[in-house]
Amino acid sequence: MRYPLLFLFGAMFILTTLVSMKASADLLFHDDFEKDSIDQEPNNWDIGFAGNTKAIVVADPKDAGNKVLKTSDKASDASRHDGPGGSIYVCGEDDWDDYVAEWDMMFPDDFYMGVVFRYQDGGKFYLSDRRQGNKPYQFWKQHGGWTLIADGMVENKPQVWYRAQLTLDGDSFTFKLKERDDKTPFEDIAVATEAKDGDYKTGKFGNYGLVYIDNLFIGDGVDDLVLLVEPQDKLSTAWGQIKSSY
Repeated sequence: MRYPLLFLFGAMFILTTLVSMKASADLLFHDDFEKDSIDQEPNNWDIGFAGNTKAIVVADPKDAGNKVLKTSDKASDASRHDGPGGSIYVCGEDDWDDYVAEWDMMFPDDFYMGVVFRYQDGGKFYLSDRRQGNKPYQFWKQHGGWTLIADGMVENKPQVWYRAQLTLDGDSFTFKLKERDDKTPFEDIAVATEAKDGDYKTGKFGNYGLVYIDNLFIGDGVDDLVLLVEPQDKLSTAWGQIKSSY
């Protein structure tokens, strides 16, 4: 009887461990656009603000074999939400509050563009974006008008793929940026921009203006930015290992 009991206890331990691992990791969202069609809108995103621009999936300007999201079909100065009325595409849920987001981002030219977060509607959201000059990076609040809530500086040249990280923790926001090929862990990358503001507690994640986006991961914490893939030998591989190539 000893061996069946040992087997049962072993099976229970493995099952408990697997359940615990699953519960501890919460990847909220992932998109690499590979399942989308070229020249079509992204399947996993919604229009948060219906303007006069259209986001489409395109071939990566740096690698024709890769698909990426081009967030506007117009030029940079015609893609802004304010003034020209550029559309804002969003992903996620209305009740998202604290999370860590990492994604690849490329700026087509020296103009202001970036991402929005805690997006509630076209007049209530936060904006993290570059400014002209290839170094300024700021946090803004949209509330029917604009309020600058934080200045920052980081190298951000056009036509270069970067890896970005946005961390939301209560009223605190931090943004980091490094070149995509830089293998330095984000924990060792200096903060480019940080801010505190408590007006908007929840909301979706999205684009602002014309920017290229790829390999977006959003999770409760850095350790949750894990995507399990099943190769032919059925052994699971974590994205945390795969993305070491970035």
